[in-house]
Amino acid sequence: MVESGVRLVGAIMVPHWCEGLSVDVLPDVYRDIVEVVTDAANPVQAKQIVPRIGLPAVTAKIEGTRGKLKRLVERGWLVEGRPGQFTAAHPGREAKSVNSPNDKGPSL
Repeated sequence: MVESGVRLVGAIMVPHWCEGLSVDVLPDVYRDIVEVVTDAANPVQAKQIVPRIGLPAVTAKIEGTRGKLKRLVERGWLVEGRPGQFTAAHPGREAKSVNSPNDKGPSL
């Protein structure tokens, strides 16, 4: 049992992608990044993603986002075709996010 306020060391916050896994399992900022990359018509760079996820376009935020993009590549969510150019690894295969504009809400 983990007590409140105890930090787990080594816990995987970004799981490896597998068939049927939805972006909803990702922490909020990672989910936002995957959704921006998935919605983009062309490969995107960290500096293009930062303002789209609501962060100021400053070096620290761009570098932090680049690290998150690399982690998403390592875990199979994204692909880095050319250095610094990111695309969705499974376009059209991720389940819709809970916050998707196509979400009709809970069915009765």
